[in-house]
Amino acid sequence: MIGSAVEWGDRAEGDLRWGETLQMGDYTLEAADFTPEDVTPRMVMLKLYKNGELIATRALKSGDSFSLDDEVRVVAQEVRRRDYLVDESAEPRARVVLFVRAVPELQIRVVSDEDVYKAGDWAKLEIEIENVGTADAEEAVIEVTSDPAIFRSRYSRSILSPGEVWDEDPDTEDIDPIAERFKVPSVPGPEEVSLRVHARYLDSEVGVHESWGGTSFDIFGPLKLYKRTEDEIRFGKSGYVHLTASNGGDRALEADLSDSTGRDFAADAALRWKMTIPPGSSEAVSYTISAKKPGEGQILPPAEAVYTIDGRAYTVKSTSAIVDVIGPLVEVKKSVSSSKIEKGEEVTVNLTAKNVGNRRTKASVNETIPSWARLVSGETKLSHLLLPGEAAGLEYTISCPEAGSFEIPPTSVCYRDEEGTACTLESSRLRITVEDEEIDDSTAAEIDGNGTALPSQASDEENGIEMKGDQRYDGKDEAKGGGSVSGRAQEEGSVLWAIPVLILIIFVALDRYL
Repeated sequence: MIGSAVEWGDRAEGDLRWGETLQMGDYTLEAADFTPEDVTPRMVMLKLYKNGELIATRALKSGDSFSLDDEVRVVAQEVRRRDYLVDESAEPRARVVLFVRAVPELQIRVVSDEDVYKAGDWAKLEIEIENVGTADAEEAVIEVTSDPAIFRSRYSRSILSPGEVWDEDPDTEDIDPIAERFKVPSVPGPEEVSLRVHARYLDSEVGVHESWGGTSFDIFGPLKLYKRTEDEIRFGKSGYVHLTASNGGDRALEADLSDSTGRDFAADAALRWKMTIPPGSSEAVSYTISAKKPGEGQILPPAEAVYTIDGRAYTVKSTSAIVDVIGPLVEVKKSVSSSKIEKGEEVTVNLTAKNVGNRRTKASVNETIPSWARLVSGETKLSHLLLPGEAAGLEYTISCPEAGSFEIPPTSVCYRDEEGTACTLESSRLRITVEDEEIDDSTAAEIDGNGTALPSQASDEENGIEMKGDQRYDGKDEAKGGGSVSGRAQEEGSVLWAIPVLILIIFVALDRYL
């Protein structure tokens, strides 16, 4: 049975079918099983989990309940099987209620009036405490500590009811939180102070509870570093950056000072300095910067100074500086329709000028057609007023009568800002290759498989070659003994005709001598 002294707080209830769950806080209640339809009394098997771990299994009939360690209570209000004729369902259900014990819970919030203090300042902290639980917080003790140990304090309250806020002066209409005031000590270097508030209190069953809260703040060391610049710089012109190192300590400091312009600016010198800063004095350096592009709210990174006291190195950083860079900036893009063409073909050149700055400008372009090309069509001049973000372009076509590799020279774009300052930039260089025309098809047809040109009939006649049927006769070849088949046949006939004559002459000569 549940003792009457237990005060139950939050509750959750539901109508669970087979396998369904009810959840509240860390607890989950599952309807794991029901008794068969013909078994009485009807019961439900409930499983209770805490943080996913099974802590109890109980079979309950209507009106039964159980509790664990006076921390959680389960009540089965009704276990029933609905009438099929009424709601078309014979599925068993259990109406259950899940209670957790009422407990106090103190919520702590700590507020510092400043994020950074310097030595000798008076720091003020406020500690706000409220009971957001469901039971009284009794015998509450509040301990306030800091690391490093700058101060320590303790407060107590006999009771803080649910919903009640800690009030140091209940006689006033306003709620007065716990207030801490202390003088910031001198430290050799920058120091972060962590503030911790610990609350320990009881519930009505003498159960012990704890709550925590806290915050942090920084204390300046003897060296403070400041960085400032002009609020606004004209794009294309220089602006100044000023660094000041101030020594609020009681000894001279040897400091190494360094700075950075970040990725959006460029400086006129190396940003490193060595300086000696007497106690109670300041040292300053300045340099100029130029912006790489316009833009509002551009950030310069913090500067940094390093010094040493009693063998220990300390690092101090300034805040970042923010500057607006005002002015136009034109970006130009240039492209060609093709980087490889044949001789006599045309190529189209496109050029776009865009104002990526934050002020308007008038941009002018005058393209020069290279000597190896001829302008076919289009415009080569541009003069346009460009608002921030606007773009203008031109397009023209050229022909290339000669073969080779050629360069299209970069385009110069001129523009002015609102004060009349002129700026010039160039596009990238482009190259195109112009190839010879392809060999004519009729000529290609007369090239043999080895790439050797075959002589045509016209060329044969021009060279004194006489064509006879499928044969060719060249008089020059005959003179050299390289005649045709017909020439060789005539030579053979002449030799045969001369043999009888030679025999006759021989016989006549012999007869004469005989």
